[in-house]
Amino acid sequence: MPVHFRTVATLFLSLTLSLAAPFMAPAAEIAVTLPPLAGLVKMLDRESEVMCLLPAGADPHHFQMQPRTIERLAKSHLLIRATFDDGGWPLPPNHNNVLDVWPDKDHGWVSPKEVRLILPAMAEALIKLQPDQSESIKHNLDLAMAITDKIEQQWQKTLAPAKASGVIMQHPSWRRLMNDMQVPILNVLESGQHGHEHGPHALDQSLHRLEEHPKAWLISDAGHSNRALDWLKQHSDQTPRQITLDALGECGTPWDQLMLQNLQQISGQGH
Repeated sequence: MPVHFRTVATLFLSLTLSLAAPFMAPAAEIAVTLPPLAGLVKMLDRESEVMCLLPAGADPHHFQMQPRTIERLAKSHLLIRATFDDGGWPLPPNHNNVLDVWPDKDHGWVSPKEVRLILPAMAEALIKLQPDQSESIKHNLDLAMAITDKIEQQWQKTLAPAKASGVIMQHPSWRRLMNDMQVPILNVLESGQHGHEHGPHALDQSLHRLEEHPKAWLISDAGHSNRALDWLKQHSDQTPRQITLDALGECGTPWDQLMLQNLQQISGQGH
């Protein structure tokens, strides 16, 4: 493990151990729309039972819930969602306990700053579900805030070279983090909808931008077709660095683990 990940990994281990209490009452089931929201819950209460409405590998822009999922959602004690990203989903109305963490921001979870702002509200919602776990959740909140700060520092270090080179992204999923880190975004090749890429003229403009910034990073997205970026790389006179990041991850993967995995993708993927 690279030296610069050790501090964060140590904090993560502390959080894991602190959540390993052997005798706990069964947790109330929590439903989340997107896997990273489950990851945030897991940072605060690792024993919680969390159901992700979006299955692994599913397209979040064209999502339809199965009847069995709707039935489980109706029985859940808390629904955590981010309506800017899942507002178009055909969710059943009138769930009696909903926490909307990012109603006005897209992909808020990729920003450590935004995560730090929302964690206290999530902790409060979990404590209301399980008052007997109040002290444990508050303790985990303090650890999670510290971990988030460390991860933000690590992103700043890891993305430092990109501040000079800029990035071209397939999908805007990491735009909020890049803006936080003051990394120039030279172009985004796909809108919020899968497959809604720019036309040939805009793609040609992106190639010119890449020629102007030959050290620009190409940021692929694990959940999207990256054929536009592949085309740019093939037609560039340079050999731009292409990095694949995963903004969604898997249900139950703690948020800090997801972010560390993406940091390691940047460290491990060369030209």
